Amino acid sequence: MRCIWVAIWAIAVVCGCAKEQTADVEIDVASMQTQFLDQNGSVASRVALGRVLVAHEAGRAFLVTQYGSGRRYVVQAVVDSIIGDRPVVAAQLLAELMAAAGGEAKLHFEAQLITLGEPATPVLVELAKSETDWQTMMRTLDALGKLKAKQGRDVMAAQLHHSNDWVRIAAAHALGDLGDLDGVPALVGALEDTSDTVISAALVGLGKVGDLGAVQVCGQKLKHKNPRVRAAAVSALGRIGGVEAKGFLDTALKDPDSGVRFKAQGALDKITKNAK
Repeated sequence: MRCIWVAIWAIAVVCGCAKEQTADVEIDVASMQTQFLDQNGSVASRVALGRVLVAHEAGRAFLVTQYGSGRRYVVQAVVDSIIGDRPVVAAQLLAELMAAAGGEAKLHFEAQLITLGEPATPVLVELAKSETDWQTMMRTLDALGKLKAKQGRDVMAAQLHHSNDWVRIAAAHALGDLGDLDGVPALVGALEDTSDTVISAALVGLGKVGDLGAVQVCGQKLKHKNPRVRAAAVSALGRIGGVEAKGFLDTALKDPDSGVRFKAQGALDKITKNAK
């Protein structure tokens, strides 16, 4: 009976508040956590309690620990129950769950943040500014790129200087996915990176943006010693297209690496087809 009353009270609190529950509401977080942990509590009562707890920093931290302690279905139910009326709060919890998750489990929460759409953008931007875990940073940048979040352009560009190669690669791909011409200078700068893989990612990013003004810098990388970088340059030129790009690709047909030559022919065929 006690649990039923707790559930009714929690739902009443939620329904009596504005759509976006704020942390200013006076509740006893510790007491609600205790009720959540009550072994006699029902799933419905825990979800109702979670809907209130999620609006508070300490409450979200608690729900994150509960997800890792075997109550993942309850926590997911809390997320699902607030996505419609409190999407920003849902994004906050999902971002914290993604940060706490290990390895590939992060992908699960990234996918939900991407599905959530625009409400997730400000949360992801803030996470990209402060996150120290490189795997979480990768997933955050990837999500911002797939959301085509222009608000995240500056933080994407900033992370091109991250100490971790994988983060710089993710930042380059994110700027490419964004497709914003204002991101081109940062990608051009990344072509001077010390990592060939980052340079390749920057070339791919420039190709996705499709700025004709980047043809020259992409063409210059056809002289790079690493065939993978040259192949990425060919790919970028093929995406950008145009007469100038075609000239560089004609030269790439004589590359000593067969893979680069194959890509160059494919890129030329693509440009010819698009010109018809």
